[in-house]
Amino acid sequence: MPYWPFAGLIIALGAVLRIRQWSFARSFWGDELYLVHNLRDRGYLDLLEPLAFSQTAPPGWLWLERLALQLFGATERSLRLVPLLFGLALLPLVAYLGRRLMPAPSALAALLLVAIAPFLVGYSNELKQYSADAFCVTLLVGITLLLTRQALTWRAGLVFWATSLVTLVLSTLAIPVVIALAALLTVDVLARPRRPSGERWQELARFAAPAPVWILGAVLVYVHLLAPGLRDPQLKAYWRGKSIYPEHSLGDLPATLDWIGATYRTLASVPFVIWSAWVVVPLLIIGAVLCWRRLNPVAVFILLAPLAVGLGGAALSIYPFNGRLALYAVPSWLMLIGFALASPRARQVVLGWIGWATGAALVVALAVPQLAMDVVVTANPARAFKQGGGANVADYRSALRYLSAEMRPGDVVLATPVSWNAQAHYGPPADGYVVPAEPTGCSRQPVSTLLAGRSRVWLFQATDWDELQNRDLIVRLGSGGAAVTERAFQGARVVRFDLTGTGPVGSDVCLVPPPRGGVVR
Repeated sequence: MPYWPFAGLIIALGAVLRIRQWSFARSFWGDELYLVHNLRDRGYLDLLEPLAFSQTAPPGWLWLERLALQLFGATERSLRLVPLLFGLALLPLVAYLGRRLMPAPSALAALLLVAIAPFLVGYSNELKQYSADAFCVTLLVGITLLLTRQALTWRAGLVFWATSLVTLVLSTLAIPVVIALAALLTVDVLARPRRPSGERWQELARFAAPAPVWILGAVLVYVHLLAPGLRDPQLKAYWRGKSIYPEHSLGDLPATLDWIGATYRTLASVPFVIWSAWVVVPLLIIGAVLCWRRLNPVAVFILLAPLAVGLGGAALSIYPFNGRLALYAVPSWLMLIGFALASPRARQVVLGWIGWATGAALVVALAVPQLAMDVVVTANPARAFKQGGGANVADYRSALRYLSAEMRPGDVVLATPVSWNAQAHYGPPADGYVVPAEPTGCSRQPVSTLLAGRSRVWLFQATDWDELQNRDLIVRLGSGGAAVTERAFQGARVVRFDLTGTGPVGSDVCLVPPPRGGVVR
């Protein structure tokens, strides 16, 4: 069957899905906004220091984003252009690797699954490095697979380690993945039959000659840039609260099995977005068996290397392997799944066709619900991230534009501390940040001193977090006879208080500084 015409159509489909989301330019959400503040307030050299607000990102990716900000401004489209380009580049990369490594039906199946995967589409349009991770890891995996089909010459070593050096500054996961892939290449060379041992070691020596340069770069990037972020206490506490890491030692077998089951259930919904856990496991098994026969055993382990790296990092409580943070491994899994459409070279033709039909049915079962979700979010891009839940469905921009349009001269604008990142980016400036007073009162100034003599007060709240405290603030500021008007948005709320002057307002609400180094504009 002609490969590239069909592959071109699939690439075009994947590109349309990604560009549609990018052109919609939904509001930044919380973590994106924290990165915006880092990018806007720092120069290129400052971005080599640990980021503020418990954010982490590879240095090369940050520099590309800083360049986009300088060229096009701090808009949603401009700052999501770099993730979009990595997301688009993944499609021809998978198409090329599939054509080189797989039968045409398998390659097209893998490409289709990558093109329509909702989270690969969605995170190609978020100001985070996940699409760069997916591209870089897939590139490393693909080069490694191609190298297993030839001798490891000087040129092969130069290509592998030079690529590894480039991806080192673009992807957080490049370091452990490169280590795993280099180890698998070593095993592949040493296990090749009918070759003298001396020749094998000479081949490895030629391949490993450029490795010290990469090792030096990896040490510098890890020690200076990545390790401080991984040690961030707020980030570690957050992930432990999400039960991402094993709660007990790995020697506690029941607890470890519970953790593995919980991890699988999480991955089966994010980033795979499938309707049944019974689809992925058979596909991976069938794909692994047929990949073993079509290529070699090492190829199976190469495609599973990102999965092993992720599980190993999470098991050791080093790096979370969960949801969007596992996105880097998805293209490799989908390529392995694509092998399920490679008809086995069975002596019995009927058995071969039965195996192919089973794989095809499972691929369709995996693809249909994802394609249906793509249709829904393409027609209504505002729903693009609702399948993942959480703060990334927030529409802070519309809420703050509404507030700017409704304000009058002399109005007071308040915000909750967690709302600082949205308010400080989209405006209008806040006059103060507020929290409910403790039973002992305010350690700083109560907001009543700021409200004296005012008639209208606005409160902006990000409702993704601390909603009980949000409602408490509304009740307290609405006491004393104030008229309260609320306007709800996705993930946000704007409240207006019309003060009547019949009683004190805000004596039990405290003014606090913006969180974690932010400033009042």
